[in-house]
Amino acid sequence: MVDSKRRPSSSSSSSSPSKRKKKKMAGPLRAGIALIILGAFIVGLGTLFNRESMSIYGFVVVAGGFFLYFVSYYYLERIQKNKSKNQ
Repeated sequence: MVDSKRRPSSSSSSSSPSKRKKKKMAGPLRAGIALIILGAFIVGLGTLFNRESMSIYGFVVVAGGFFLYFVSYYYLERIQKNKSKNQ
């Protein structure tokens, strides 16, 4: 009789995606992505309901999120390079 709760062999579990090293994402990067998504949603609602001021506000939020994401990305990358040079 075959046990249905049997684990797969070790060769198939070694290639699972959960075993990969996960890259940690800093807080400002997450906030930037969240602002981009939120702003795009606001732009969509403003367009849907023909509210130009709401669309413009959403565009400003998207631009702010984009700016926050890229500035923090380059800043954190520079910090990492400096740490690796000093060690």
